[in-house]
Amino acid sequence: MSSSKQSSTLSEASSPPNTRVAFAILAVLFLAATDTTIIGTLLPVIAESIGGHDLFPWLMSGFMVTMALFGPLTGALADRYGVQSILTWAILIFLAGSGAAALAPNMLMLVGARLVQGAGAGMIIVLSYASLAILFGAEKRGKVQSMVSIVWGVAAIVGPLAGLLFTHAFGWRAAFLINMPVGLVCLLVLRSKALSVHVRRGVPVDYVAQFYFAVVVLGVMVALSAGQVDLRRATFWSMLALSLLGMLALALRIRSRPASSPIPPAFFRDRALSAAMIIVVCGSIALYASITLVPIALHASHAISGAQTGVIVLLAALGFVVSSAVCGMRIQSVGYRALVFAGAIGLGIGAFTLSLGSTVLPWQAIAVAELFIGLGMGCVAVGAVVLAQNKAPAEAVASYTSTIQLLRNVGAALGINALAAMQFALETESKAHDTLRNVFSVLGPVFIVCAILTLFLPSDYSIAAVPAKAR
Repeated sequence: MSSSKQSSTLSEASSPPNTRVAFAILAVLFLAATDTTIIGTLLPVIAESIGGHDLFPWLMSGFMVTMALFGPLTGALADRYGVQSILTWAILIFLAGSGAAALAPNMLMLVGARLVQGAGAGMIIVLSYASLAILFGAEKRGKVQSMVSIVWGVAAIVGPLAGLLFTHAFGWRAAFLINMPVGLVCLLVLRSKALSVHVRRGVPVDYVAQFYFAVVVLGVMVALSAGQVDLRRATFWSMLALSLLGMLALALRIRSRPASSPIPPAFFRDRALSAAMIIVVCGSIALYASITLVPIALHASHAISGAQTGVIVLLAALGFVVSSAVCGMRIQSVGYRALVFAGAIGLGIGAFTLSLGSTVLPWQAIAVAELFIGLGMGCVAVGAVVLAQNKAPAEAVASYTSTIQLLRNVGAALGINALAAMQFALETESKAHDTLRNVFSVLGPVFIVCAILTLFLPSDYSIAAVPAKAR
């Protein structure tokens, strides 16, 4: 039986991937990625149409919270029941949220629809990475990351533009309705058997542990969003307390049932994966803090124009896309360690530069610092996800992928809400550029530590998987 499984795996790896399935996966990933940014350009028209200004922040924050919340469970379900079936449900959930958003009669219903849409998007993102890793195999996963990075880059640009286009041509509801035909076509293509081979039979999902973990993630994400969505201080601390209680319950559950851990135990036992976890979180904090804190600081000091601010943020996004695309093509020849080390150095240069503050730096220097942060995070993101997928047992690729995605989501939330969370918790009245100095003065030395941690990563492009536990 073991030999038959091995031969099946070898034949599967040697067979050419289904390009139509890969294209459909990238298309549905594009829909999910676009809907993370499209809402910004729709807000003015939505306000005139259905009002509800006080709930505006939840259109984005609620989307991000549910997107992070459903990632870990998605990975576990995919490894238990197969990527294909769970991806089908993910697309259906996303389309249900999109349809509900297009038909929402008021802001409360629209926020609810965005919560559903965020859950579907979070599932799609995790399963897209995992599906492509399964289709192309370990030897081509770096190149797959290049394709994924291009999708994210195009989505970052197209999202706001598409919002403007649909709003002026057809009304804001059309921006959500367009997901329906594209998503349904992708569903038909994904009925292919190319992904049906990935099923981990006989290993149940511990739903109790997943629930405790969801409580932890929910508490952390809502607490981080407290300043942005104007929650009361009591709610902020209540969310932190809820997260701590969930963490305690989860720890007790894992102690009695180690296999129930929502995060694969290898991430804590394997030095390379542990180091990658830390670097990914820190890199995500830097990237998202830079594209949120820097514009706030620049507007507070009236240092530059809105157009120059746009150029600065665009350079960070462009750096990330270009870097991750190039690194995906080069990771097999360069190896994990050199790639992630270069990323940590780039992040460090950007962070140390921004720590000087917006009152000292000319906008051109800030733009270069943003570019370095984007370039650095691109290297880190590719190195971490490919390392995790190549170390994953064949039947646990989705769980390992969802863990990396969760870390990026948590880092993004920390970065996006760094200013708001610090001021909300500490009641500081410092100016935005002072907070900018504080945040990046901490992050600069952090990336020196991250550069040292890359010593724990494999120097070459190893594809040996962590041995699967006995079934």
